[in-house]
Amino acid sequence: MAVHVDANIVRQVAKLAKLSLTDAELPDVARDLERVLALVAVLDEVDVAGVAPLVHPHEQGLQPRADVPHVGLTQAQALANAPAQDGGCFLTPRVIG
Repeated sequence: MAVHVDANIVRQVAKLAKLSLTDAELPDVARDLERVLALVAVLDEVDVAGVAPLVHPHEQGLQPRADVPHVGLTQAQALANAPAQDGGCFLTPRVIG
């Protein structure tokens, strides 16, 4: 099924996509859009009866990591590379006036 795309349709799609097209570009874009729609029409002809919906092409199970506690950084280690600190806290520049 061939779909005819005219300049008005291209302008409408371009507006929705927030694209600015010149009048000289409209015929080329219309032709490209017709070709895309023709390829989509080919997909409509595929018989998918009896094919289960697919979320992902590969079966992937959730592989959570083991919930094992471990020793974290000490306060001194965490602050070791801080450019500014005061009383065991990071100092950051004020960003809100």
